[in-house]
Amino acid sequence: MKTSLIIDDRVYEDAKKESASTGRSLSEIISQWSALGRDLWKKQKGKSIPFKAISLGEQKVDLSSRKEWMESLDDDRT
Repeated sequence: MKTSLIIDDRVYEDAKKESASTGRSLSEIISQWSALGRDLWKKQKGKSIPFKAISLGEQKVDLSSRKEWMESLDDDRT
């Protein structure tokens, strides 16, 4: 099937590299990756996907105060 999609730039760049290194078409690469993702999604359906928590740094705005974080968004200095 021929279609148009909007995909993440990183996925596209990785697929281009894979295509160049394997000699397979970009369409073949994206189709294979999509099928693998679909199969993983079906296996994980209904299960939580484990993730590793990482620190995003210190909190700079009190998110419990809507007024404060809205003002912070309007402030071009931060």
